[in-house]
Amino acid sequence: MKIENDEKHLAVITPRLRLVALDDELAHLQRDDARAFFKALGAQYEVAWPPELQDGRFGEAEAQMLRLRPDNRGWYGWIFLMALYPNAPLRAVGAGRFFGPPDARGTLEIEYAMLPSFREQGLATEAVTGLVDWAFEQDGVHKIIARTLRHLYAPRRVLEKAGFEDYPPARFPDPDNPVIYYVRNKA
Repeated sequence: MKIENDEKHLAVITPRLRLVALDDELAHLQRDDARAFFKALGAQYEVAWPPELQDGRFGEAEAQMLRLRPDNRGWYGWIFLMALYPNAPLRAVGAGRFFGPPDARGTLEIEYAMLPSFREQGLATEAVTGLVDWAFEQDGVHKIIARTLRHLYAPRRVLEKAGFEDYPPARFPDPDNPVIYYVRNKA
């Protein structure tokens, strides 16, 4: 993993992905002007953007937080970019986020979503691992949690491959609660 942090973007570079942290400008562009958003990222316009389970409130809430605290870049939204072959234009393949900076106990929550055509290729695991590794390099982060629905095996497997463990152990999940929590502690 390599980190690029300049006045324009904070990015985490993994073997196949460039994970770019949203700032106030990118968050607004994502919501208000998709073509300008992709141009600012240096990526090809994606008709299918954003991934499922993300909507305009996601971008607006982040934009407001980042406008108030620009130094919190990285603690909110991230865009996952990939070149499909050498020298190809970057494509937005997914997105993820933390729900803000670590709390007083050093805990964060993470979520992610991939565009359907980029699933089942190990990209989600690579992205989640990259974000988790970046977070654990930051001061005060000790634990990262994630949650998913019990019946969604692919997201559960992504979290497990990214080093998360079910918490509390979900061997006998509550039939009335379809959510399973995962945790990864700093090594």
